[in-house]
Amino acid sequence: MPSFKTLASYLLLGSLALLTWWGAEYLAPKEFNPSKPAVGKIDYYSKNIRRTVMDATGHPKELLLAETLTHYENDNHTELGHPVMTLYSSKGQPWVIHADAALLPGEGETIYLQGAVLVEREGGDDKGNRPIRIETTDARVQPDNNYAETDTFVRVLSEGDTLTGVGGKVWFGDDLRFNILSQVRRVSIPKETPDSNGKRGRFGG
Repeated sequence: MPSFKTLASYLLLGSLALLTWWGAEYLAPKEFNPSKPAVGKIDYYSKNIRRTVMDATGHPKELLLAETLTHYENDNHTELGHPVMTLYSSKGQPWVIHADAALLPGEGETIYLQGAVLVEREGGDDKGNRPIRIETTDARVQPDNNYAETDTFVRVLSEGDTLTGVGGKVWFGDDLRFNILSQVRRVSIPKETPDSNGKRGRFGG
């Protein structure tokens, strides 16, 4: 038969384990889950939103348009309907990001884009950048860092080049960088150019 000291030790260990579980469950910060946002009380709702963020020199840095904005007071998160975000560049055309919907947690710098996501930049700027179009779904954007990423299928199109794959990271700004993470496939259609006889031909033959 266990002694009194042994039973007391078991009870103490059990109490410590219960206290540890309680602390982890209720005191640890909750990770924001964009697929299952907390349902709470709406404290304000707006339509046809337009918000401009200026840089230190007074020039536009970001422009956000949305058909609807709903803010929840329980965890301070915001939901946007059909947002369009423009990220301005100092040396070229701006990046324009479209989504079906977006979630903005009360804390943090990440915007969670939901549904179909389209990222576009026109060409013809002073740096000779080509127009580019990026198609994906369910992306995460950090406007302050000029960065976006997704875990889903990605298609990148630019003047006859098509790059596809699963998962991607994009760094915006004056110099575009992107990384397709897996199942990468590229299709390139050569540009047609006039040959010596004035006829249309293709690079490489």
